[in-house]
Amino acid sequence: MANYKGIKGFKVQSLASDPTVDEGQIWYNTASNALKYDTIGAGTWASGGTTNTARSAASGAGISTAAIGCGGIPYPTPGVAVTLSETYNGSAWTETNAMNTATSYLAVSGTSTAAIKAAGAPLVPVGTEVETYNGTSWSVSPASVNTPRYGNSAAGTTTAALITGGRTPPPSGLVEDFNGSTWSEETDLNTARKYLMGAKNGTPTAALVFGGGLPTHPWKQGTTESWNGTSWTTENPMGTDRYSGGSCGTQTTALCFGGSTPSVVNTESYDGTSWTEVADLGKASYGVCSGGNSGSSDAIFALGWKTAPGLSSEEWTKSATVKTVTVT
Repeated sequence: MANYKGIKGFKVQSLASDPTVDEGQIWYNTASNALKYDTIGAGTWASGGTTNTARSAASGAGISTAAIGCGGIPYPTPGVAVTLSETYNGSAWTETNAMNTATSYLAVSGTSTAAIKAAGAPLVPVGTEVETYNGTSWSVSPASVNTPRYGNSAAGTTTAALITGGRTPPPSGLVEDFNGSTWSEETDLNTARKYLMGAKNGTPTAALVFGGGLPTHPWKQGTTESWNGTSWTTENPMGTDRYSGGSCGTQTTALCFGGSTPSVVNTESYDGTSWTEVADLGKASYGVCSGGNSGSSDAIFALGWKTAPGLSSEEWTKSATVKTVTVT
């Protein structure tokens, strides 16, 4: 019969007390006569720094200690897009070099030092512009998207990205991928939608999109679809229908928070099969700026519409926790 040593190639440590946890570690506690291991525990939201300019319909990328937020519609001048860009260091937001085109309802993915912005809504018309950020400044890419749109989702990096759906102006299922130099049309989503969310750390061959607004009543929905580089598959839906929420993660571990139903605080976690309700945001909001890491254990939420476009941000973390192996 196989044993742990035979499978893993080493023995389980015997320790008199639990060590400082390190995800994936397993040990035998001789004081409590228990086999223990550590894993990622439930996540929580905590208040973060205050942004410099209140606005909604912005977008962003990064994690709770290194993020960027850009574009959007400032308060109290709805309908006027801006070029504003701010970076976050885990405690404070600082204005950085602005984007080249004023844009709202844009889609941004990547990191705080290597981000890509695709499409969005400047004043007129709907945009096709693509810009990249190198940690200091935004540069206009010569490779524009093929179809003007806004309220779309994005995933990937400055050299390998995917954009999905959006408003063209009707809600669209159009999908395009970027290879670092050109955008190419791919297979459409099964459900056309606008203001949808997605796993920003996904890739052009492994993506996940969810929620969004339909062209007809009931508008909002929780439909989830996964992409394998060739086709889209409809997965289990979210528990709360919504659009214009925050999101991060990958195809197998994603996070969705906030959004409009009207505005909600609900946060849901995806494990590659189903969605589970987890800790709520401190404030209900939609049209938010968001980012996170590939494991959805470190995320950031900022800006967005609350009672008015917000200045505050919130940080999401999932810390390691010790569990005891039990036999039933």
